[in-house]
Amino acid sequence: MKLAQQYSRATHSSNLKCDEHHTDTDKLAAVALSGELGTYLFRCKYSNDHTSVKTLHIKWSEIVAKKADNRQWPKHVAAHKVAALSLDYWLNDVCPVCSGKCYEPLTNVPTVLSDTQCKACKGQGKRPLICDQRERDYVGHMVDELNDAAHSAAQNAMRKLASEMDL
Repeated sequence: MKLAQQYSRATHSSNLKCDEHHTDTDKLAAVALSGELGTYLFRCKYSNDHTSVKTLHIKWSEIVAKKADNRQWPKHVAAHKVAALSLDYWLNDVCPVCSGKCYEPLTNVPTVLSDTQCKACKGQGKRPLICDQRERDYVGHMVDELNDAAHSAAQNAMRKLASEMDL
């Protein structure tokens, strides 16, 4: 099970005991200690913590503004807009037609998938990125940066979990 799934399960757990049978608190603590941006990314995307979205948006906007300045983006590309579009896409990237399964559901049985690749996402499982063509590359790059930040946070959390394991 991926760390994101374990974290999501832990945030919705009704039993946060910390003993040999219950270890959900380990995942929560490891993600919390994995880095500030990563913590907010996990909280917003994987535990549906809507109270952290505003803080995440502010932090991400600051990061994107610095990147735009350092990379000397053209004036027609607004950093705050790229930040908002990339974060919104990253938080809600699952294809609404196939629910991320990459195949179209059967017409009369929506819980069963057909053999036909989803036309909406072209079998990728992610919704298309819809934005102004002039901003698309910048938004796409920032989505990649968010993916990298989440992966980095997950790796940091896994290192913290591994260091606590008995060998």
